[in-house]
Formats: sequence, C-alpha cells, structure tokens
Amino acid sequence: MIAKDLTADGILTPARKQRWQSSTVESILKNEKYKGAALLQKCFTVDFLTKKRKVNEGEVPQYYVENSHPAIVTDEVFNMVQEEIERRR
Repeated sequence: MIAKDLTADGILTPARKQRWQSSTVESILKNEKYKGAALLQKCFTVDFLTKKRKVNEGEVPQYYVENSHPAIVTDEVFNMVQEEIERRR
C-alpha cells in the first residue's frame, strides 16, 4: 500500500525511478540508518583481486554504531515499525 501511494504521489525512489516496489519500502523500513545508527560490515570482500563481495553471515565481526549520523526518525518510531513488521509476519 505504501509503495502504491508513493508511486501515485509521484515521489521518486532512492534509485530515481518512478515506480516503487514493496521490497524497496520494506528495505527502507528495516534500515537502521534512518534512526541514526550504522551496522558495519554487512558485506565483505572475499577476493581483492576480483573484487568479489559476500553477505556477512558471521565470517567477520560486525559492529553496531549508534548516533553515527543525524537521525530521520526517532528510536521509538523505528522500534514501533519493527514490532509491527514482526506482528504482521
């Protein structure tokens, strides 16, 4: 529903496309960067020569940095969204 509303309102996606996908909205709603935090090393480079990257599934340590940049939404709003996503799952 959010994706349809954003498309209807003519708001461009982060990739500057006109049509929003529900997966794009979902990734934004789950992204901790909007509350001013950063999870480092979500991906890592497996081979520097080929520049092959891999999603980190515990191979290297991850670091969670709070207040790394100005927040767009409060912690409370972000946490409410995460609870609602979990409830709907």
